[in-house]
Amino acid sequence: MIDQLRVPCAYQGGKQRVAAQIVDLLLEANPGPTTCFYDLCCGSAAVSIELVKRGIEPSRICMLDISSWGVFWTAICSGTFDMDVFDQFLSELPSEKRDLKAHMLALAALPVGEHEAELYPVLQACSFGGKQIWLNGNRWANACFRDFWQPTATSIRRSPANPMQPSPTELRRRIGILAKHMRGANCLNIDIMAILSYPIPNDAVVYLDPPYQDTTGYAFGFDVPAFIRKFREVSEAPLFVSEGAPLNSDAVLLDFGGAKGGISGVRKGKHQEWISRC
Repeated sequence: MIDQLRVPCAYQGGKQRVAAQIVDLLLEANPGPTTCFYDLCCGSAAVSIELVKRGIEPSRICMLDISSWGVFWTAICSGTFDMDVFDQFLSELPSEKRDLKAHMLALAALPVGEHEAELYPVLQACSFGGKQIWLNGNRWANACFRDFWQPTATSIRRSPANPMQPSPTELRRRIGILAKHMRGANCLNIDIMAILSYPIPNDAVVYLDPPYQDTTGYAFGFDVPAFIRKFREVSEAPLFVSEGAPLNSDAVLLDFGGAKGGISGVRKGKHQEWISRC
């Protein structure tokens, strides 16, 4: 069952396609039996999930995200995620795919109650392009959802694009497995700079996946070079940083593989992802 661990849903900037390559580097940095791993700005937690799949005990993983992902993972890892409430949200989804977008727009327009953790993955699974949906006060922001798309005579893609990816059944399956196997990990729903006030052991391995520099579509950002400088003042632990460009001459270019992508299939180039040890 642990081999079936997957991120809950698509997320812009998610690392599921390169998580294995990243974890290879993290494990090489310190393969000790008690090493703790920090997954900062964890988002959909592809790296933490890959660590668990490699046999790392969840208790040796510390995740951090200030967004609703942090709320979701805090609930999953602490065992407080309410599966009954989550199932209720899924049961209320319309059976007709063409009606899903209108349903999600109405749902996202409601004030957010006490079940942010259970609602968020449903919203995010319907997000157009996997773009981040975030909480602004007690309202959802950047809530732009997919239409049910069908190919035309000139479309390169020949299969329909569903408005929810994955499907409600698959989302339920994934989160059920995550709730079982990620429980025990530590998750902090705090600003990343606050982690510098926590003791970070020198024999830990730290991975940072900040919002890409000079890009839009993320609710939260911070000064990455400033964080690296302050991190080095409090810890000697290996620090790996993902970015769309190399941060030093030792940076490694990760291989996404696959086609260029996009519904039209005419995207001009693949995204580049670099990981730098800082």
